[in-house]
Amino acid sequence: MTASKLQNAALIRFAVQGFDATTMNEIAGDVGIKKASIYAHFRNKDELFLSLIPMMIDSELRYIKAMITGGENLKAQFYAYLESLDTRFMTSHDMQFWLRTIFAPPSHLYHESITPMHAFMDELEAYFSALIADSNLGKVSSGLSVMELTATYMAMMDSLQTELLFGGHEKYEKRFQALWKVFDLVTQPDLSK
Repeated sequence: MTASKLQNAALIRFAVQGFDATTMNEIAGDVGIKKASIYAHFRNKDELFLSLIPMMIDSELRYIKAMITGGENLKAQFYAYLESLDTRFMTSHDMQFWLRTIFAPPSHLYHESITPMHAFMDELEAYFSALIADSNLGKVSSGLSVMELTATYMAMMDSLQTELLFGGHEKYEKRFQALWKVFDLVTQPDLSK
């Protein structure tokens, strides 16, 4: 139970302060234990940080798969997910930690942080490709292939997440509206089929 409490406290600290500004003393204080007691659960701050990544990947994948399920409403589901990024970033330490880790992991933990993120993105790309192929988006008038539409949506996600982290709400909203107009145009159904 204490390991879980430590992970929750660390996640909040890392999300708000970043890795370098967070101390083990702060995390211990947040949980109500002495710093030395942390080491019964985690060897160091690096191990504690890295223990959060699989949890966040699993959580985000579950969220996406619950929100984006495919079918005839896939385009609306894609829109809703992108729209949810802003609210989630403003209200969720999980999302703040997630975006910090994707785009600015601690430099000495770069490989250990990014490798599982790449595997997550590959799994997500395969998931989206299958959904697009099975939906009316797989038959659009623009002539874009399923892989091209998938890559486009993934690029939109990356762009909007980056804008949230580095540009803030207003820039995110402006970019979201512009990107969605383009995505909407290229995903018009091919009525000739």
